[in-house]
Amino acid sequence: MKQLFLFTISLTLFLSSVFSEELNSKNFTIQRHTYDFAFKKAYADYPKVPKGILEAVAYTMTRINHIDKNEPESCIGIPRAYGVMGLTLDGKNYFRNNLILISELSGYSINDIIINPEINILAYAAAYEKLVEKSNISSKDISQHIPILISLSELPDNDLQSNFALNSFLYAVFSFLDASQNQIEFGFNNYQLDFDKLLGKQNHEVLSSPSIILDENSITNGSGKSYKINPSSGTTAAADYSKALWNPKTCNDSSRNGTAISAVTVHTMQGPYTSAISWAKNCGSKVSYHYAQRSSDGQLTQLVSEKDKAWHVGSENPYTIGIEHEGYVTDPIWYTTAAYTESAALVRDIVNSGYGINPKNTYFGNACTGGYNVCLINTCNKIKGHQQYPNQSHSDPGPNWDWDRYYKLINQNDPITTTLTSPTGTFYDSGG
Repeated sequence: MKQLFLFTISLTLFLSSVFSEELNSKNFTIQRHTYDFAFKKAYADYPKVPKGILEAVAYTMTRINHIDKNEPESCIGIPRAYGVMGLTLDGKNYFRNNLILISELSGYSINDIIINPEINILAYAAAYEKLVEKSNISSKDISQHIPILISLSELPDNDLQSNFALNSFLYAVFSFLDASQNQIEFGFNNYQLDFDKLLGKQNHEVLSSPSIILDENSITNGSGKSYKINPSSGTTAAADYSKALWNPKTCNDSSRNGTAISAVTVHTMQGPYTSAISWAKNCGSKVSYHYAQRSSDGQLTQLVSEKDKAWHVGSENPYTIGIEHEGYVTDPIWYTTAAYTESAALVRDIVNSGYGINPKNTYFGNACTGGYNVCLINTCNKIKGHQQYPNQSHSDPGPNWDWDRYYKLINQNDPITTTLTSPTGTFYDSGG
């Protein structure tokens, strides 16, 4: 439990988890066809954009869903993204303002890109083609287009961890393009991608490895292969959860000052996993979280040691452990079977770590829209949402989080037990 390993799902299992579950869902099919006309128009108007690229980026960033101005802000302060392509207007002096760049390159106004899903897609395609022309790229070989994808991303590239997050974004895009299911569903050709060529042989080994070790100075896999930005193996620290990457922070956390851990906070990060990893490295964000989770396969990155206080739930930070889940509160497609299963496994590990948290004190009622004043619950619930803590205004994980499912996974289908011995006698409720 204290060893440092990451379970990173293999490409085959990754594709099975993402595409067999989500592409077959009714919600995803509706969303895909809602914007299909816009993708087709974009490829017709901007033929230098390789087919499939737009859907791959949109899927990675938003699950091909239009993120509008009414989407709640992230409780961890990740800069707001807009539209089907998930573009950033204000990167808060850390992320790149790629929406402004795309507006300048495409000629579409910032406001139109934000409010109109079709223009959001067309603007990205127009900017993409403009950069292709400036770079004199004549081939649709995906390896030639990596600089374009990087240029249009919001992610910074200023240190080892940020570079790893950026390459994780590329890996997700390429994995989408490489899936035969997507080639049929979205109507693009089989690119026969060579991941070693696209990412570098050694980096591909690390990104696709079943185990990865991260620290401030190195990123290595279980075989000792190092990520190319820093080939030194460095020294590693122990993670609290064996299946999580260890990505320790240097700021935005503090001591618990003797306060005992007694609760777990469930968050939705209002953005993609790669952004959360990169954002946590920003000392100016003044937020942190113990764990961040990827939707597609449940992969977890630990960013703050459980013994330390992360800054994720305001006045309730001293006694809580925070888990940020990839996605948006308004879109249930992000809450995959893998996400629920792996998050629940993490919580089981936490409750078995000697903190005295009873897994049956997981909230199991209806999901809720709103903050603490709306979503009041029994105070004995110790595993609950951000919105259910006092002094909070945030509304995550929101109305689409399945608390009954989560409770059963954490308690491994052990039923909620309620015993009433007599109308005036003892009432026992093991769930709190």
